[in-house]
Amino acid sequence: MALEGIRILLVEDAPDIREVFTVLLRVEGAEVVPVGTGREAIEVSSARDFDIVLSDLGLPDIPGDVLIRQLLSTARRRTRVVVVTGYGEPYLARARQAGAEVVFTKPVEWTRILDWLQRPDLAASA
Repeated sequence: MALEGIRILLVEDAPDIREVFTVLLRVEGAEVVPVGTGREAIEVSSARDFDIVLSDLGLPDIPGDVLIRQLLSTARRRTRVVVVTGYGEPYLARARQAGAEVVFTKPVEWTRILDWLQRPDLAASA
């Protein structure tokens, strides 16, 4: 399985998208913790380490760029941030400035996200 051993914090407020991403990631072997708000993400990440945060920007409680900064500043190990959003500029630039390594705009093909997640340097850091 392509993502075996990779721990992913999935932050998505839309339940249907969250469920689909969770299933797709688990099929690839990832350990996924799905949450629906920024506050939940902060709470979960304070107790667990993740290799990747896969997050939407349009969350109901905390702006996505603020969440990214918070998660990266409190991470105990290197955490890669991937953003999948329906927002355009200037939100995409803010996400990158906050520390997102890659930003995908919706709609996006799952294979594009999976290709990025399967990069050898990500597996080596897990």
